[in-house]
Amino acid sequence: MKLEKREITLNEKDSITDAYLMQKTLLQVYVFAAERAEKREIRKRLLLLIEQTCEDLFFVKDLLKDVEREQ
Repeated sequence: MKLEKREITLNEKDSITDAYLMQKTLLQVYVFAAERAEKREIRKRLLLLIEQTCEDLFFVKDLLKDVEREQ
């Protein structure tokens, strides 16, 4: 049996969905870490990261909606 190289491509919707799911997972990790953080400086940094990640999550979600409308 000969192995053939197959071309694997992602369309725009798949790529944006992957980015959305990654941002969502990252947000969950930051919340998990914030619950366990003991130092005030770490809590503040995690809150900043949570805010930035939420902004990115909303941006990617809007992109996903735009792509879905186009299809």
